[in-house]
Amino acid sequence: MSGEPKTISLSLVSHTNVGKTTLARTLLARDVGEVRDEAHVTETAEAQLLIDSAEGDRLLLWDTPGFGDSLRLAKRMQQSGSALGWFLSEVWDRWRDRAFWSSQRALKHVWEQCDVVLYLVDASQAPADVGYLDAELQVLALTGKPVLVLLNQLGAPGQDGAPEARWRERLLGAQGVHAVLPLDAFTRCWVQEGVLWQAVAPLLPETQRAAFERLQAAWRERQLAIWRESMAEVAHRLACAAMDLQPVEADGWRGSMKSSRPLPWPWPAPGSSASSSAARCPSASPPTGSQQPGTRTPASM
Repeated sequence: MSGEPKTISLSLVSHTNVGKTTLARTLLARDVGEVRDEAHVTETAEAQLLIDSAEGDRLLLWDTPGFGDSLRLAKRMQQSGSALGWFLSEVWDRWRDRAFWSSQRALKHVWEQCDVVLYLVDASQAPADVGYLDAELQVLALTGKPVLVLLNQLGAPGQDGAPEARWRERLLGAQGVHAVLPLDAFTRCWVQEGVLWQAVAPLLPETQRAAFERLQAAWRERQLAIWRESMAEVAHRLACAAMDLQPVEADGWRGSMKSSRPLPWPWPAPGSSASSSAARCPSASPPTGSQQPGTRTPASM
């Protein structure tokens, strides 16, 4: 039934050392896995909870071993009558043929546990320079799982759109690819994540769509809560800065430099017991005694 709790699995898949684990950390907002500048760091497919709903639904994000020696892999699979079955049943030595061993583990996971493949590419490269691209998409197509291509390392949103356009043109009509989306591990924004969930929804089986709608709603609520908390903190600091006044003594600015009082650090968080304007902004008290009326200036001057 559509109302029953479901578990939905999204799998980050790519050539080795393209940035799957780094992107996983960004989407999960916590450190997971191991990141090193070398091939085949991730050895097993690892699931992390991305979001859950009040009804018990779970959205899992999987980090997987990277593909390696993909051109040779594709050629070997073409020579077999049952390419996928042959590859998954072969025994590869972890040390002598690490590239095939890692590729097998990634493909086995996609075949058995994945609902939608998130295939990551290094978009800082020209598509023509990525020699393994067709081979890996061909291998993924054998699983029959829907693929969304994520463009990593594009830079900040709104910059030169030429790389994104080149990749979209290159992947237009590629077998199994349903969409090409920008999602940089370092400069992505929440809007891009929302667009990703919108692209995932129609690729899921009908029996999972109600659960995914609930997960999307839970994700939106969590992001809005983070946004509201962030805006409250920004407002708190702006208010303190606006109310931070420094009296100018009779001997001018030299005297104010001698008697200036820095704000306490760290500043109390909004809503804390010390969050009154007097406690948060101690220099905002009215001038007294030796202070000359009308001669207060911001402490930053």
